[in-house]
Amino acid sequence: AKSVPFKKMFGLGNDFIVLDARKDPSISTASEPKRATALTDRKTGIGCDQLIIMEACDDAMCRMRIINADGSEVGACGNATRCIGGLLFEETPSAECATIRTKAGLLKCYKGASPEMICVDMGEPGLIWDQVPVSKECDTLNCGTNCEGPGGLTNAACCSMGNPHATFFVEDCEKVPLDTIGHDLEHHSFFPERCNVSVVTVSKDKKSIRMRVWERGTGITQACGTGACGTAVNAVRRGLIGKDQDYSAEVQMDGGSLTIKYPPPGCGDKDEGHVFMTGRYDLAYTGVIPASLWN
Repeated sequence: AKSVPFKKMFGLGNDFIVLDARKDPSISTASEPKRATALTDRKTGIGCDQLIIMEACDDAMCRMRIINADGSEVGACGNATRCIGGLLFEETPSAECATIRTKAGLLKCYKGASPEMICVDMGEPGLIWDQVPVSKECDTLNCGTNCEGPGGLTNAACCSMGNPHATFFVEDCEKVPLDTIGHDLEHHSFFPERCNVSVVTVSKDKKSIRMRVWERGTGITQACGTGACGTAVNAVRRGLIGKDQDYSAEVQMDGGSLTIKYPPPGCGDKDEGHVFMTGRYDLAYTGVIPASLWN
């Protein structure tokens, strides 16, 4: 029987089983749906939101594969990226930058102000209608009546962070019944690949954004890294966060906060056009997968 070590990690309450297949490629078979769903089951397995597999890679420090609890594989997960970046810095403390290859592209991680803080260059957002994607050509900053929800939700701003995001800016996002309307918005015909839905309120001083999120395929979650990025991007595009705020905001979710910076194209910042996400990562415990779960 094979003994496979694992790490249980989390970022803002979004939890992961992390497996390292860099030296033993056979560990990647954890991605097979039957095995993945056995591991991710919270009652009979180890339990997690996503299973993360680190693999050897020629043009980066590692490849990161992301398997959802239902066995489907996805391209992006901001909270997991910080965890893997943190592990890579623990292995190679002298590194200036940790590089991670994902389905959505090459991501670069940098050390934050303290050891548990990681900053990720999430790359450029997709702002054109067929990049999000939405079902018809439109101005993605003001989608108007194309997608509306009960209770007056209208005029979403949409973008892609490797996955589709719709942001609704409202007076008080706590009052939005996201648990009852999230499903229909996710599955709205305007979003051919479904959508992650955020309802957000920008603070009066423009330093912070309160965000609640309905994640595609999951429902309401404690936090969504790419969702926080999409929200900040759309707030900058709408002029709600600007140069006076250094194009940066603290995005406050139920599970904690992330600092997102998006200096827009043409603003003169050396990093213009790229989204930077800074937040903490945590290790809960380490262990070994029992043979019964690996069969």
